[in-house]
Amino acid sequence: MKRLLLALLVITLGLSACKKKDAPVYSFSVEVIDENGTPIQNAYVRATAPVVNAIPDFQGHTGIDGIMRNDSGDDVFEYTMPAVLQITAQKGDNPPVVFGCGYLKLEPDSTVVMKIVVLPYSNGSAGC
Repeated sequence: MKRLLLALLVITLGLSACKKKDAPVYSFSVEVIDENGTPIQNAYVRATAPVVNAIPDFQGHTGIDGIMRNDSGDDVFEYTMPAVLQITAQKGDNPPVVFGCGYLKLEPDSTVVMKIVVLPYSNGSAGC
């Protein structure tokens, strides 16, 4: 009987002591500046994986401070898996007045801040 009680106690302690670890959160923010370091307002910014039919697809516009925000006003974006995102920023339509891009590797449980430098657009020179 003592062995049975001891076994039940050990099993109970073992099951109650285990705690499932929370999944890591991958977050990032984007700031758009010109070559002099001046924030660019009203630039269209897109962060997505550079593959066809990519699941992560974040879009927004920059404010007066050059920080990308979505339609809800969020300036820090979260994803649930590790990824490398291609960030593009442009101001103006087809062709844009200025354009810039770069790549961002998401890190678990930290916010990665990416600065995109936009330069005057010229045919044939835009791209990452």
